[in-house]
Amino acid sequence: MSTVVVGIEPGQAPSVLSTAASLAADLKATVQVIYADSGRYVTERLPEHNVLGTAEADFPAELAELVAEHLSGVDYELHNVPGDPAKVLMAVAEEVDARMIVIGTRRPGIRNKLAQFIDGSIAVALAQKQTRPVLVVPQQIIDLPEA
Repeated sequence: MSTVVVGIEPGQAPSVLSTAASLAADLKATVQVIYADSGRYVTERLPEHNVLGTAEADFPAELAELVAEHLSGVDYELHNVPGDPAKVLMAVAEEVDARMIVIGTRRPGIRNKLAQFIDGSIAVALAQKQTRPVLVVPQQIIDLPEA
């Protein structure tokens, strides 16, 4: 069975999870939902091939509820991994041999633009530093007509 890795953070648009659920259903894939807690850093390098072994059991409750609502009908697992989001997502994708990584864009606003300036763009870091496809889901999705 294939795997899709999706990064999640507080305040993220639910469309990221809905898109991941749709892809997982089409691919008959399991979804690995990753909350990369950048407030807690790993003092050593992320372990190779055992990143999920460092995951904490305390996945944020509000995020778990959002995931349950938008990934119903799809097999998924929740992981709270300390560290830089781009590095964590790349390491998990490598570990589970993911078909792709799904992330959302940053929320609009000056605070988030400042955070992106300081921390950098997760999407750019992922696109430049690994070989798996990265799907960046905008905050608001426009419904396109069916082909």
